[in-house]
Amino acid sequence: MKKLYFLFGIHNHQPVGNFPEVFDKAYEAAYGPFARMMEKHSRIKWTLHCTGILWDYFMREQPGYVSLVKKMAGRGQLEILTGGYYEPVLTVLPDADKTGQINKLTAFIKNEFGVKPRGIWLAERIWEEHLTKVLCGEGIEYTLLDDYHFVSAGRSPDELRGYFITEEQGMMLNVFPISQDLRYYIPWRPVTECIEYLKVVAEKSPGDCITMVDDGEKFGLWPHTYKSVWTDGWMEKFLTAIEENSEWLVPVTFSEFLDGHAPKGRVYLPTASYFEMTQWAMSPRAQQELEDVSKKADDVTMKYLRGGAWKNFMVKYPESNNMHKKMLYVSGKVEKAVKKAKGAEKGASLPAETQECIENLYAGQCNCAYWHGVFGGIYLPHLRHAIYEKLIRAENAADRLLKKGVGSIGSGGDAEDGDGSGVKTAKFDFDCDGKDEIIIETEKNNLYFRPGTGGCLFEWDIRAASVNILNVLTRRQEAYHRKLLEMVDIKKKTAGQQLSAKNAVELGLSFLKEENLDSHLLYDWYKRDSLIDHFLHPNTSYEDFRRCNYGEQGDFVAGEYVSRVTRKEIVLWREGIVWIKNSPCRLKVKKSVSLTKNNPLEVRYSLSNLMRHRVELRFAPEFNFAFSFRKNEDVVNSVTGVWSRSDEPHKIKVEINAGAGCEMWCFPIETVSLSEGGFEKTYQGTSVLPHWKAIIPESGTVDFKIEITVNEI
Repeated sequence: MKKLYFLFGIHNHQPVGNFPEVFDKAYEAAYGPFARMMEKHSRIKWTLHCTGILWDYFMREQPGYVSLVKKMAGRGQLEILTGGYYEPVLTVLPDADKTGQINKLTAFIKNEFGVKPRGIWLAERIWEEHLTKVLCGEGIEYTLLDDYHFVSAGRSPDELRGYFITEEQGMMLNVFPISQDLRYYIPWRPVTECIEYLKVVAEKSPGDCITMVDDGEKFGLWPHTYKSVWTDGWMEKFLTAIEENSEWLVPVTFSEFLDGHAPKGRVYLPTASYFEMTQWAMSPRAQQELEDVSKKADDVTMKYLRGGAWKNFMVKYPESNNMHKKMLYVSGKVEKAVKKAKGAEKGASLPAETQECIENLYAGQCNCAYWHGVFGGIYLPHLRHAIYEKLIRAENAADRLLKKGVGSIGSGGDAEDGDGSGVKTAKFDFDCDGKDEIIIETEKNNLYFRPGTGGCLFEWDIRAASVNILNVLTRRQEAYHRKLLEMVDIKKKTAGQQLSAKNAVELGLSFLKEENLDSHLLYDWYKRDSLIDHFLHPNTSYEDFRRCNYGEQGDFVAGEYVSRVTRKEIVLWREGIVWIKNSPCRLKVKKSVSLTKNNPLEVRYSLSNLMRHRVELRFAPEFNFAFSFRKNEDVVNSVTGVWSRSDEPHKIKVEINAGAGCEMWCFPIETVSLSEGGFEKTYQGTSVLPHWKAIIPESGTVDFKIEITVNEI
């Protein structure tokens, strides 16, 4: 029988900010057992990619793992791949950060294992053609992409053996297609079926290779896999079967195959990731439509079905876009700080503070919190918090190094601090939506305003604590909520029946991690920022507003505000409409936010009646704060109009003082999302709504004042 070369490996990763116990569990359940099993079967060559985050963990907590990898690499059994150190999506980074992330992991591998990696792992296999030139410029010879990328370019799955060449401006990169079939077989199908599949490939493509590299977590950490892979011995049986069929099934490293075999030809690949990722990047409506079409499609049609590009997560989730643009903004500052340090040192190594600045920036580029599929991703507050923490730390260090204010991204972003007040301002299109935002920076706070959408405050960084206290995720519909409702309906129909565990899995009921999750499917029609100006229908109740099912009488929530920035305050105003008893009433809302080095932040509202009759209104400016846990108690004094909340993990206390005569509502913002373990409810933050009943005389004005204080604890 003709030989088939088997390129087998795993990719291991944990997000920046994940809990220490998750790292420990992943090591005990997956990473450690896998490495020990491969070392035991020393004749089977394989490939390993670990992100820098995990290498840091192994070096610190599991040095035996590093020694084991070093042993296997030294005897030629194991090839190690490089990548972005903190597992960023390279396509969305500035070019300097792309190369910086790659060089950092490459340098670690060279220093620790004594080899220069020839291949690279791309986070989530996200590909854009411009990467070819970037990777070749860093000495990368090959990468691995899903066969879906090739099929999307018109290639037949049966052709996808061996490797291909892609090219950009004459620079050539070798690309190996990862077999989707094998990703679905290993380790889910019986070993005999996996070997039979490989035999069929060997008969069709003698002398070629087939590639299977996938997440290492599926070998023990994913639900129910530890028992099948390790307790029941799937992995041992699989490796033994490979050894028993060694006359035709030959495990090799990528470099060995590359050096001994010619490419299959040239290919140009579209912007892509694996098929599921392209689905997740779409809007819920489009995602559901694609799911419905996919169910009806035959094999030929499926080859040409495509979803969206990864960057569309920044459209689907404005919070992702905000993190990304914050990252770009901070990257611009860090770049200036590095250039300044290089100029001062004249070729010497960068100072420790500059290196730390770069390190925090790179850590803030870790991809996991920027998107969402069937893992928590952006829905996990601790991951979003970790990204902001790293970016704010990088920004703080860059500002110290530059010894001046806000840097710029492109044009229009330079800060001004002409009077030495310590308050620095910049006005430019921060989020790339065609409208300018306003950034205010002081020694203690960063305040980001969006005049084009409600004149809202959408980011508030407490610099000493390195926390964005407005890091709240809006409640949105997801395509998989349809499945949740279907499961809830099945559960109601089977209520009272004795169902086995197997029956529950088959019906999908095991994915319901809590009772009554359907009652928490609440959707917001606006983004949960702060300083959102509501005019509530008189009959709006607390429960109406909590469920975002209420009457909004004004056009101020998403309306465009005019802005003026001075040294002491930012003033935002809008002339709009409030509908009272089905009649439009013209109203001017002006909010002035004081800007000082220290707390409190003072907001003064003026509501001016532009009608020739008096108006009665219910005015409610909304605030949304990101706290670590829901269990912390909100303290509300209905007499004085004061609300407060302490957050011990973030070491801050937030207080709103709206004065006597103000009624105060507060409630948790909770989402229902899908993870690998099933559907779950997640606390995202707390909404606080001071509100007043205001009677404004003809051509008159009423004023309100709110003080927001943030103290470190």
